[in-house]
Amino acid sequence: MGGNPKLVVLSEKLRGRSFELDKDIVSVGRTGERDICIKDPTISSHHCDFIRTESSYTLKDNNSTNGTRVNNVPITEQELKNSDILQLGGVEILYDNDDGTTTAVTRTHTGIDLDSTEIGLSTVKNLDNFSPFSKTDRKKGNLSQKILLALVVLLGVSILVLVVFVIILVIKRSSPDTAAIVLNLLN
Repeated sequence: MGGNPKLVVLSEKLRGRSFELDKDIVSVGRTGERDICIKDPTISSHHCDFIRTESSYTLKDNNSTNGTRVNNVPITEQELKNSDILQLGGVEILYDNDDGTTTAVTRTHTGIDLDSTEIGLSTVKNLDNFSPFSKTDRKKGNLSQKILLALVVLLGVSILVLVVFVIILVIKRSSPDTAAIVLNLLN
C-alpha cells in the first residue's frame, strides 16, 4: 500500500470526518477505549475491528447490536476494497484505500443523496434494535404496556363503582324517598 487507508464518515452528523487506519488492528466503538470512537447510539461499545492484510484491511464485526454492512450487505467479516461503503450501526462510512496506482474509473452508489435539500433525512435502513442501551425485547415491552393499560382501566372502573356506591349510601341516609328515585333512575 502506498499510503494508509482512511475512513470518511458520510452520515450527516459527522459528515466529512476522517480516520486514518495506521495500525495492524484498529478497533471502532462508541467508547473512548477504542482506537476510533464514534459517539452514536447505534454503534456498539466495541462494534468492529479493521485488521490489516497484505493489500488492504478486513472488517470484522464483533457481534454488534445493530450489525455491520459492506455495500448494504450484512457481514461478519470481509476484506475491503477501495470505495466500499460501510454501515456501522446507523453510520455510513467510505473506505478510501486509493494509493494512486489504480487508474480505472469506478462508480459507487450509496444510499446518501448529497444533493438533497432536505436536512435530517437518513437513508439507513430501519434498525430493529436502535438503542444499544435498551436491554428490553420489543415483544416484552408491548406485553408490559398492555398489562399496564389493563390495570389502569381496571383501577378506573373500580374507582367509578366506589364513587357510585358512596353516592348511593349518602342518598339512602339522607332520605328514603330520594334513594328510591335515584335507584329507579339507575335501573
